[in-house]
Amino acid sequence: MSNGIAVRQNEEKAIAMLAAQRQLYNDAKKLGTISIVLSVWLPFAMALILLFLPEESICKNVSYILAIVSMLFSFVVDKHINDKKKLAAFIQQKFDVYVYNMPWDERIFGKQKNVNQDIVNYSKQIIENSDKKERLYNWYTPTVDNRDLLTSILLCQRENLSWDVGLRKRYRLSSIIMIVFLCSLVIVMGLWKNESIAMLLWRFAFITPMLEWLFDTVKTLNKDMGRLKELDEIINNDVSKTMDELQDIQKMIFEHRKECYAIPNIIYKIFKDNDEDAARRVVSIDN
Repeated sequence: MSNGIAVRQNEEKAIAMLAAQRQLYNDAKKLGTISIVLSVWLPFAMALILLFLPEESICKNVSYILAIVSMLFSFVVDKHINDKKKLAAFIQQKFDVYVYNMPWDERIFGKQKNVNQDIVNYSKQIIENSDKKERLYNWYTPTVDNRDLLTSILLCQRENLSWDVGLRKRYRLSSIIMIVFLCSLVIVMGLWKNESIAMLLWRFAFITPMLEWLFDTVKTLNKDMGRLKELDEIINNDVSKTMDELQDIQKMIFEHRKECYAIPNIIYKIFKDNDEDAARRVVSIDN
């Protein structure tokens, strides 16, 4: 007997919610790319430009200042990223609660908000693109429809998260390698120009924004993976769950979505399909 998940997840209002949250996350990731440019690539470019400037050029001092100013601008961008993620997470929470036929407990999830206008505004771009819209259908593996509702909710929650840890581990490692490499190049440039100790120290104006970005990124990713590990232990402990317990899990998923690092789409697309496909196969086996 059908539990209704397969039908509800493909209704037009559910697809509109998915389209809106996806567009919001895409917007957050684009802003994240701007933040990376301001914190990493612009300071590195400034360091590179110094190779071609004469020693007495006033532009050298300007380049040091620009590197620091770019880091300050990145803080403003980060504020907008967080706003986008919070709205996207709320809309996705509404989608999940509707599809799961789960009561919205304000004590657990917070107060309900009317975000219909936001859904209409942010879903438009994807809804009007037939290919992008098509990818939103069957968000959860349709076979979960054949199990009892509580078991199916748990399987969907597991499907949501099982591929996410590996993606974040890869991004953390690649970020560390990239920043260590770029910072090393900045120092090597100064050594190649036979700069004095004082001038080499000035190069930390370029390195500081990069390291600040790396520390914040790694810190956020570590928190993400900590939450995901805790969720994994709860979801995969082979103990039957009540609706109240599933609501507690859903709250943790909601919090993770609001706080998690928005991995750039170029990295996301490389690994997501393979990881998510593996997650779907696991759910199919569970069924």
